[in-house]
Amino acid sequence: MRGWSAENLKLLAPLPSLGSILVLLALAVLLARGDWRMAAGIVLVTLILFSALIAPHYLGLFAMLAFLGTAMPLINRGGALNRYRWAMLLVMALGMLVRNSMQASSTRWHPVHFSLLLFVLWAVFSSSYSVNGLMSLLKAGAFGCLILGALLYGRLETRRESEGSCNILEHLYWCAVLVGPGCVLAALGLMPRARGYFAGPFGNANSLGAFISFIAPVLLLKLSQSPQKAPATRAFYVALTMAFLGFLMISISRAGIFATVVACAWWLYFSYRKIFGQFVLGVLLSAVILGMHFPGYVDSLNRVYVQKGGAYVLQSRGKLLQISWEAAKESPVIGVGFGVSRGYSESWDFGFETGSMGREKVNSLLGAVEEVGIVGSALLVFPLVWVLVAAARRLLRIRRFRPSSGEFRTVLTLSACLLGGLANSMSEAWLTAAGFFSAVMFWLIFGVLAARLTIPFRVPR
Repeated sequence: MRGWSAENLKLLAPLPSLGSILVLLALAVLLARGDWRMAAGIVLVTLILFSALIAPHYLGLFAMLAFLGTAMPLINRGGALNRYRWAMLLVMALGMLVRNSMQASSTRWHPVHFSLLLFVLWAVFSSSYSVNGLMSLLKAGAFGCLILGALLYGRLETRRESEGSCNILEHLYWCAVLVGPGCVLAALGLMPRARGYFAGPFGNANSLGAFISFIAPVLLLKLSQSPQKAPATRAFYVALTMAFLGFLMISISRAGIFATVVACAWWLYFSYRKIFGQFVLGVLLSAVILGMHFPGYVDSLNRVYVQKGGAYVLQSRGKLLQISWEAAKESPVIGVGFGVSRGYSESWDFGFETGSMGREKVNSLLGAVEEVGIVGSALLVFPLVWVLVAAARRLLRIRRFRPSSGEFRTVLTLSACLLGGLANSMSEAWLTAAGFFSAVMFWLIFGVLAARLTIPFRVPR
């Protein structure tokens, strides 16, 4: 059965309301008896059914907002919500699985999809020789739920093939709109301050930098569309973009700044090549003029944004990189186990927050080599390289044959977001950390972009 007809879906319309009433009655009885375990199970089943009935793009939005919320100390006080993140991943995966069985998709399963699924299986297999098998097994399961949900979400999203229609771009934009006020409140000192640099609502400058590198291309897309909007809407687009640029600079997140520049450069190169060339030339000339005539100002910028208080990037993180490099060399072919760190993870007991039972690995790719070796890392890297290469080829073909296509803007912005996230992950080891909001956003973007790229491009006649 390829899909359900509208008549069949109308017949099922009363079921959610009836099911909700029955679930509430069952919960009331169970909570009155003090049987919280059974009540929690019913809540989980209800969430799965809810995710199966609502539109899939709303489930993707809820997933991003939920993980953004758990990363904010103001919302997740004392880490009380951390234990629910794995359950949210399970709900997302099962919900997308049910929705996919109900709806047809025009996309094809591609080797990049199977490569990621093989990576998950390899991560599960690594529990057999891991320094802490239980941790590897649970983390592989959590990452598998994220990958499955993201790939199925991408297949469902491709059903919206009308010009310029892409839900995830709108969702990323609304995430920026919701996070923006939190940054303003943090800048005004109305939210608890974190030590060191401006950390925004996440309580961490690098987390803020990672978020901005994801949404910067979406802000550029909105700016490019602003001339057709009302003056108030156009002013809001400009203000939001400038505000996030300011937040990024005062965060002094070197990884975030670098990743944002990479993402925006990709977007500008394919969309406005002449303007991009003029911009690069202007930056180079400005750098030469500043270096020749304002050496004191250049030295100040160097101390603030490069040395960052007296240490260059490799000086401040050199020891951590060296530790990760030495650990990767211990078992370079198969690794030491997914999601673990030798010397830290052996004494771990079951819990929902495992961050304290590891060490900072600095680089996502180096961390993957340490955990799953060259074999597992190849399964992870191949899909990422394929998607970026295929996106560049698709953009060149679309611009040649159909320059005003909405598909061009969609593929361009999604690929720029993906590249920005990948650039940030090379300085932060979160690419396979399924409970972190950056990983959730990254793989959802990947799922949509990979699904679109598997649909053959038809040259208009």
